[in-house]
Order: sequence, then C-alpha cells, then structure tokens
Amino acid sequence: MKIRQHYILTIISIFLLFGCTKDEVEGPLINDIYGEFYINQPLSITNKTPDFSNDEVVKFQCEFNKNIDWKISITGIVSGSNTIISGYSNSLDSSVNIWNGNTSQYPFFEQEFCAIELTFLNEIDTIRDTIEIMGPQLYNDGFIITDFENGFPGDAFNKPQGGNVQATFVIADDMPLLGDYYFQMGGMINYDWALGKIEFKLDYSSNQISSSSDDFYLNLGILSDTIDLHTGQFVNVLISESDAPFDADNNGVADIFDNNEEVYKLKLYIDWEGWKLISIRYSDFKATNSTAGVVFDRNPNDIKGVRIACQACPSGGTNPACAENLDRMVRTDLDHIIFTENDALFEVITNINNDEWNKN
Repeated sequence: MKIRQHYILTIISIFLLFGCTKDEVEGPLINDIYGEFYINQPLSITNKTPDFSNDEVVKFQCEFNKNIDWKISITGIVSGSNTIISGYSNSLDSSVNIWNGNTSQYPFFEQEFCAIELTFLNEIDTIRDTIEIMGPQLYNDGFIITDFENGFPGDAFNKPQGGNVQATFVIADDMPLLGDYYFQMGGMINYDWALGKIEFKLDYSSNQISSSSDDFYLNLGILSDTIDLHTGQFVNVLISESDAPFDADNNGVADIFDNNEEVYKLKLYIDWEGWKLISIRYSDFKATNSTAGVVFDRNPNDIKGVRIACQACPSGGTNPACAENLDRMVRTDLDHIIFTENDALFEVITNINNDEWNKN
C-alpha cells in the first residue's frame, strides 16, 4: 500500500514540476518597463562616406541594457530629405539595421552631409553623428519602363486627346523627379473624360522574374498641385499580358489593351501637391473583364505593355458630374516608371478603389 502511495505521489510531483512550467515569459519584462535605461555599447556606423549609386550601404550597431522603442532619423542637410529606421529591441543589429540611401517621400537625398539621430522613447538620451553621401541612390534596381532622360521611348505611343481638348503631353525639364527630364501629362477638359494616354511596349519573357504578383511592384512618381486642382482627376494604369501584336493594324494605338485581352487595371485619384512617390503591388490590379476564353493567370514574366491614361470627371455639358471643376487644369505628370521585384521602391499604396468612374 505504501509503495502504491509513493508511486502516486511521484507521478503528481512530476506533473506539477513539468506541467506548470512555462518556457516563455508573456508580456514585457519588469526591467523593460521600470528599469533604468543605459547604453551598453555606443552607436557604431559602418561606411560613413557611402556611394549609394554603387550599391553601397550604411549599417548601424548599438546595444542597450533593456528592450526599448528606438528610432534612427536620417536628414539631408541640403535636400531636407528624411528617412526613419525604427524598432523595439535591446540592440541595433548591423546585419538588420541597414540603409541603402532611399526615402519614401520627395525630395530625394543628394550628394550631401546627413545628420544622424538615435533617440529612445521616454528617454532623454540622444546619440548624434553625421555621414557624407558621396553618390545618391539612383532607384534603378529593377526593370525601368522609362525615365524620360532620352526623350519619349521610340517604340511607345504618346496619344493626347484631339478635338476641343487642351492636352499637354510633352517632355519637360523644369521640375524633374530624378535626372533632368519628366513627362507633363494633363491639360483642360470639360465635356469628356479622357485627356490622352501613353502606352509602352514591354517584353520580360527572357528576364526570368522569380517573384509572384504579390512581390512584383510598379513604382512611379506623379506630380500635381492644389492650385485650382481638378477634384475629379485620376489616372488609369493598365498592364497587359496579351500575346497579340502590340499594334496589329499600325494605327498608333496599342491593341494589347483591348477588352478581349488579358489586361489588369488600377485607378489612382490624384489629390496632392508636388511629387508623390508610389509603389503598387501587381496583385492589387484588377482583371478588366471576364471575356470567354481569356485566362487571367497573372504572371510578371508575361507582361507585354503598360498604358497610363490621364482622365478627369466631366465638368461641362447638360448634366455635368463635376460642375465645380469647369475650366480647371488637370495635372498628372510622370517620372521614373519602373517595375521591381521583392522590394518596393516607395510607399506601397493599399487603399485602392477600382470601381468608381470605370473608364478606359
């Protein structure tokens, strides 16, 4: 009987010992909340004279005594450009906390000195340093559609709307995003939707793009202004995977965007001032139709062309949809249009409405 009791007590003890033990602590440590903060290892910056145009990077290393919210702010002394690297940890790891010279907002960093500030939430400690950019980021790591530096591409179509539309579809050099040139796309339209479109012929079949549509991005800069801004202006962006000839009937309009082709579409409403840097996942584009026999299998390797159409809500006529915009100028200027895989160049746009004003 005693042996049996001893056996039962042993089993219970083992259960209590192992069954009530947790391998991980839930929630923050007491020291992280109430403990005094201090820096164990000062900030170390590798490569303080980076040439980002040559794919060089800057790495940050630092160690603290506890987990804390930290932020690295990098500001260009001349350009005023700024980028933020932030996290919650007890260290900066130089294999993780890396800067390649990019920013998600305009203006871009230049060849200039930059002020570095490392700050900590609810702590007075601030670590400061400087670096000197010897060559700025070129944002060309991808599949460039056009940057307009060599004019308008020879195999592309520039089709401003005719008739009574005052359309401006020209290369300009007064306010480029990158380089020396950009494309002005806008004008005035009161009685219709379309001001015009540009169409680019592409072929990525030999590039062996490995990413899916979730990790394939269209990146571009769009310039507008808020002075007499047309409140109904937008661009339609179409991506075609059609196997049809680009311009089968040689009429200067690409046939690969027709309704019976494999085409994906996205609408961007333009309501800001200055340059805005935009990245869009290919998977966020919407199939344009369900024509019988058309297979929508969305493969970046099969992309054959991109169309960008400038449009605005009609402000004139018998029953205008946007009467308040009568005689207002439309401005949706473009620069640096490029596909990238795995990483977006700029801020990824997610709040997209593909239904309203469903025009081509």
